[in-house]
Amino acid sequence: MLFEGVKLMIVGMTTVMLFLVLMICFINLVAYLTRGSAAREVEVIRKERDIQVQNRKKAQQTITSSSADEDIAVIAAAVAAFEGERMARA
Repeated sequence: MLFEGVKLMIVGMTTVMLFLVLMICFINLVAYLTRGSAAREVEVIRKERDIQVQNRKKAQQTITSSSADEDIAVIAAAVAAFEGERMARA
């Protein structure tokens, strides 16, 4: 009875082991067969990221330049107001 239990355990573990090895082989086969498609997808994703980075840089530059123009306008208005008050007192 003990021998039969050990035999059943060995048969069960062997079956699971063979199934896992077969599954690994099929996964590798599918990876090999789809490597071209996967490479194209990776290239498309890389190009999309590059475009997004360029768009962010352009947007940041636009924000920076318009922000600098606004800052200059605010400073010029403050100087004009200060000089206007100073001339009114004199």
